[in-house]
Amino acid sequence: MMRRVCVVVAVAVLAGGGSLAAQQDTASAPDTAGPGAETPQRRQLEQQLRLRLGQVVRRQLQLTDEQYAQLQAVNRKYEAPRRDLNQHERYLRLSLRAELQLGDKADQSKVAGYLDQLSDVQQSRLQVFRQEQKDLAGFLTPVQRAKYAALEEQIRKRVTQMRQRQFQRHQARAARAGSRPPR
Repeated sequence: MMRRVCVVVAVAVLAGGGSLAAQQDTASAPDTAGPGAETPQRRQLEQQLRLRLGQVVRRQLQLTDEQYAQLQAVNRKYEAPRRDLNQHERYLRLSLRAELQLGDKADQSKVAGYLDQLSDVQQSRLQVFRQEQKDLAGFLTPVQRAKYAALEEQIRKRVTQMRQRQFQRHQARAARAGSRPPR
């Protein structure tokens, strides 16, 4: 159970749309029902994860206190646009998937619209990245910026892997439950 909570918290914190340093001081998500619900234990785990990520960022980039404070400010600035883009992309992908599941009955104009909007989201994401890089260039060296981008990518990959493993475990449990004879 504790491991599952850790996975849920890590996914929520890391995939929530913010960058690494911004996660050091952002507020927790609002209370919701379900496995990712806000609890004192989750808040504590999130805080521990944020502190650990902050240590990794500072050490890997060799940041001064001033640079780290500036990095947090830049990340706060881009957290909401990044989160909004991620949420919109998720909505579009789910909508597209639902439409495609209709097979031959899929509405061609809806599919085209979803694809166009996904392209727009990618363009917007690139714009946010460019703006963020300009801001970061004001206090980080090019090497620090590259290392930071690599750290973010590494975290995204780990989160994706965790989600895939969690999904596979869920599918396996559902398959086992479905193959059991009724009681």
